[in-house]
Amino acid sequence: MNVSRFALRHALAAGLIAAGSMTATAAELPAGTVISAANIDQVKNDTFEGHSIASLLTEKMEWRIRNSGWKLPLAKSQEVKLDPRWVAASQANAGKTSINKEACRVDGWSAGEPFPNIDMKDPQAAEKLVWNWHLGQLVGDVSQVPKFTQLLIDGKKGIHADPVAEFSRYTMKGRLNGNAVEGDGSERGRQLLYFKAPSDMKGLGTYTQMYDSEKVNDVWAYIPAVRRVRRLSGGAWMDPVGSSDQLQDDLDVFNARPCWYPEYKLVGKRWVLAAANSKTGLWNPDGKSFAEKYPVLDDQPPYWNLNNNSFEPREVYVIEAITPSVHPYSKKVLYMDVKYPRFHYAEAYDRKGEFWKFMEFHSYSNIADGDVRTTAGAVIDFQRNHATLSLIDTASWKTNFDAKASNFSLQTLQAAGR
Repeated sequence: MNVSRFALRHALAAGLIAAGSMTATAAELPAGTVISAANIDQVKNDTFEGHSIASLLTEKMEWRIRNSGWKLPLAKSQEVKLDPRWVAASQANAGKTSINKEACRVDGWSAGEPFPNIDMKDPQAAEKLVWNWHLGQLVGDVSQVPKFTQLLIDGKKGIHADPVAEFSRYTMKGRLNGNAVEGDGSERGRQLLYFKAPSDMKGLGTYTQMYDSEKVNDVWAYIPAVRRVRRLSGGAWMDPVGSSDQLQDDLDVFNARPCWYPEYKLVGKRWVLAAANSKTGLWNPDGKSFAEKYPVLDDQPPYWNLNNNSFEPREVYVIEAITPSVHPYSKKVLYMDVKYPRFHYAEAYDRKGEFWKFMEFHSYSNIADGDVRTTAGAVIDFQRNHATLSLIDTASWKTNFDAKASNFSLQTLQAAGR
């Protein structure tokens, strides 16, 4: 009995001494510290803004740092300022909205985030969060990105294509300026995407009509070489975007009508490092050197790491989205900011359940125009060692300018392609 008590006291004392030693060696890291493969083992137990570095990294984030050259410069967290009109519209939805599964819509919603107060115990919590993203994105009533590049990157050889494109989106429902609904209420919005360079891709593009119902998007493609328009199939939302690594469903991480996915699970909440207050000017098309042209990219294998941006602690919801059986993925794991509907990261798994792709999106709040802007997006296919990076010319981006729905049509796409 005495031996047992002695052994127990000895074990407890040893544990306390070990814990004290760990506490004594842990440190609060300063902003500017770069987390990398070279120091991750030394800093994992250190903290930043009170969070241990280990707790700020998901399993796949740590794996990327250790095995794929990813580096994360730490930055002090900042409030992400949101459009006051959007905040007011969101708060007005509290207790008034509900998911109508049969009709594939949210009843009672007119604008803003449909479900501003999420109860973690609500069995529909995960689904409501995805609807918040789908209907409540802070993109403005109309936005136009006149110029962005989509880099195609081989993990061993580097960039092998850098086409330039234009993207526009016109919101038909959930508008914050004037009437919330334009038209008969059946359309959610319209999108235009077409390439400007190189010459063999110039004019190639798509026009998309999105609906506020279970109806799949109507998508038309314009092929300038033959001056023909082709209507794409109803399953186009799951198709790859050209020769890139992303599906239509991967645009800004999640680009599907929430009801097209059969199931969602709310795994929980946690903290991660994310570029929520990104640097701007991540792409300089007139740059002479690699560093001038792509100031945040690392010019060494695998060439797709956005290593020179700023990463801060953000609290996120972790959502598991189970795909329909015909989808290329078996599931997506989504990391959504708790403060506003924004996905910072996602993981995609193949039909065998094996890790396939990592998605990473950087953004900042443009409070002057009432939107949250993507500065860079990466869809990395680790199974084929290839990635697609979108780098945005944020200086030319326009939001909430004077426009009308007729400016965004199939005829607009055809005219742009000529």
